[in-house]
Amino acid sequence: MIVRAEDPARWYTVLTIVRLIAGFWQDVTFALRLLRKAPGFTATVVLTLALGVGVNTAVFSVVDAFILRPLPVRDGDRLVVIASQQPTSAGLHGVSYPDLQDYRAATPQIFEDIAGYSVGFLGLAAEGDRAERVLVTWVTGSYFPLLDVRPALGRLIRADEGGQEGTDAVVVLGFSTWQRQFGGRRSVVGEMTRVNGRPCTIVGVAPRDFLGTFAFSDSALYLPLNWAGAAGLDRRDARALHSLARLRPGVSMERAGATMNVVAARLARQYPATNDGVTLALLPERLARPEEGNARSNGLGAALILALVGLVLAVAAINVTNLLLARAIDRSAELAVRAALGGGRARLVRQLVTETVVLGAMGGAAGILLGLGTARLLRSIGLPGNLPVRLDFGPDWRVLSYGAALAFGVALLVGSMPALRATRADLYRVLRGGRPGAPAGDGRQPLRGVLVATQLAACFVLLVTAGLFARSLLRADRVDLGFQPDKVLNVHLDVGQLGYTEERGRAFYDDLERSVRAVPGVEAVGYAFTIPLGYIRDHGSLFAEGDAHERPWIGRNAVGAAYFATMGIPVVRGRSFSAADDQRSRPVAIVNTRVAEFLWPGRDPIGRRFSASGAAGPWVEVVGLTATGKYESLFEEPQPYFYVPIAQRYSGLRVLHVRTSLPPATLAPTVLRLIHDREPQLAPYDVQSMREALGGGFGLFPVRVGAFAATVFGLLGFVLAIVGLYGVVSYVARQRTREIGIRVALGATRRDVVLLLLRNGLALTAIGLASGLLVALGCSRFLAGFLFGISARDPLIFGGVAPALAAVALAACALPAWRAARCEPLQALREE
Repeated sequence: MIVRAEDPARWYTVLTIVRLIAGFWQDVTFALRLLRKAPGFTATVVLTLALGVGVNTAVFSVVDAFILRPLPVRDGDRLVVIASQQPTSAGLHGVSYPDLQDYRAATPQIFEDIAGYSVGFLGLAAEGDRAERVLVTWVTGSYFPLLDVRPALGRLIRADEGGQEGTDAVVVLGFSTWQRQFGGRRSVVGEMTRVNGRPCTIVGVAPRDFLGTFAFSDSALYLPLNWAGAAGLDRRDARALHSLARLRPGVSMERAGATMNVVAARLARQYPATNDGVTLALLPERLARPEEGNARSNGLGAALILALVGLVLAVAAINVTNLLLARAIDRSAELAVRAALGGGRARLVRQLVTETVVLGAMGGAAGILLGLGTARLLRSIGLPGNLPVRLDFGPDWRVLSYGAALAFGVALLVGSMPALRATRADLYRVLRGGRPGAPAGDGRQPLRGVLVATQLAACFVLLVTAGLFARSLLRADRVDLGFQPDKVLNVHLDVGQLGYTEERGRAFYDDLERSVRAVPGVEAVGYAFTIPLGYIRDHGSLFAEGDAHERPWIGRNAVGAAYFATMGIPVVRGRSFSAADDQRSRPVAIVNTRVAEFLWPGRDPIGRRFSASGAAGPWVEVVGLTATGKYESLFEEPQPYFYVPIAQRYSGLRVLHVRTSLPPATLAPTVLRLIHDREPQLAPYDVQSMREALGGGFGLFPVRVGAFAATVFGLLGFVLAIVGLYGVVSYVARQRTREIGIRVALGATRRDVVLLLLRNGLALTAIGLASGLLVALGCSRFLAGFLFGISARDPLIFGGVAPALAAVALAACALPAWRAARCEPLQALREE
């Protein structure tokens, strides 16, 4: 047999690897035997790590679902959103269809393609005549080709459909709609269905894993953008279309953004009336969910919540480190014997770190399971109302990898420090009965003190954050909204879903209003197109008479004559709408003070005219003025807003507002019965009080979620920090048992002993609180954007948290100190 020269080296490498694996396995089995003999210690460490890793995994799964997980389409990570910013309105908005077409034509070297879409609600009559309210996505012809989505059945919207020419009466079913409302029949392709009473041909079914591109929702239908006709698709100032584009390989966001702004500047020169001052921003699709205006808050919100749970994990890790330090000191004799018998320091450190890694694996596994269970619970909560929200916080490779990396990293970090300290002990002293962690002096351990002070600082930051969010919620709940929400019932209706004509719709709503007004307990009844802080918005551009300058993106609402009385909105000047303001009378409007400041600064707006259609009119006369309130978001700055009579701007979609002297919930069955008596096929939705409606996604819901999450994280950090402080003071007291016995034998009183032990704990508390105060003040500017109505340096919160935490920390130090002071001197002297 001939042996080649490289064979010995290869076999040596293999044997080395086998030896390392065998050594690691030996360390693991030894660690498991030791941990089995200390069930209390093991359970405490595993539980602490599980809490820290679990809460981080749960939060990361939410962040992953919201802004990290790409759309399940080809090259989803290269999808971007084009957002426009206008000089007269804050925030980012969508784009117009004509602009979108120009963007496509000008950037073939930058994007593979650009598509547009819009979302809303329509009525689908799948079986019989009863229409069901469903979420619909209107798309351009490039939508499905861009995403490279393949149909489950039939075909999808083609590239030649959805344009400015004609009306394409075709519909693509969402997969769940096909299964639920059409029984999953393969013969459905080619059949006719009715959408808002209009016949449409079903041409295909979307695939199972494609839910649409409007985040956190499942689109029931896909319609061409021109399904209702091409009207409005030629308006460049109608920037409400969501866009999607895919970057070509090798094209950076910076290059694409610069190119888009060159295109925007060219369009501003070509169309100064609508595009002057309009700039563009290119956003990763994951950050612009569900709308363009959320890009900044999404990233900052994710950073804030991950930072908070990171502090919880830091407090948990410090607790584990202190436990491991105490255990390593208790095992000092064992480690000294092993070192004396030839065990090298590297070998001992490896063994101790392996034990910590085993604990980390156990705690990490438990934490990941806890986090996934918490994420599943969060998924079942949902948003208020009956929106078709679909939140998928299920695990993917990012979540599992994050939890595993967190557990392994924390285990290595918290295990290395105690291992290095324990193996640095004086062997001669330890073998003679001394303890490496209990020097002859006062028992101080600087490392342990630093860790405890860090715990308390992190706890202080968490509690201050929780207090700020809780107080912010109280302020938000009491803010002046500009209307009176108490004792108002909202009932949303859409007769357009049944295909009602305008004449029939007007007659239905007039009859319903008269009937509801006659119900005992009803004080006022009014209609509106949308509700304050709701998810349906309406905007328009205004031109003051005699001024050709456009003021775009101003909010508006079409309301009934009794709307202001029903909602408790005072008309501070002029008059309210009346029954005479109908389709036969001159167009009128009521504006808020911000519109008056925009269009006629320093002048009386009553009697002045503006146009919402263009610089040439038709003109609308201002007949009333209201104060500025909250319209679209609780966090919005004062916004321009105006109202027009719903009789002059008909809408089949309306909200019935009923002000009652009774609790709104008791009146709801009567109102629903009246609706059913007049139209059995009409399905009302979002039947709730105005107070309940304010808890939605643009109202109190984000503030409540922030307050709840911050409070939970603060309490977790508080409990872990106090337990850690209590454990450190208890351990120091136990280490100084002999010293205490000598002091008592020499005449020290119990009070002297308690003060002696308290001194160290109170010093750590003071250092921790001072450090936490500095960190919290430094983070205040970052927190300010998430608070409502209060300062991020609110003295009430800072002044309340510091003494409260100090008092609890004092109690945590006093209990072990008092217990140590009660020890008998003779017993204490025998401890060593």
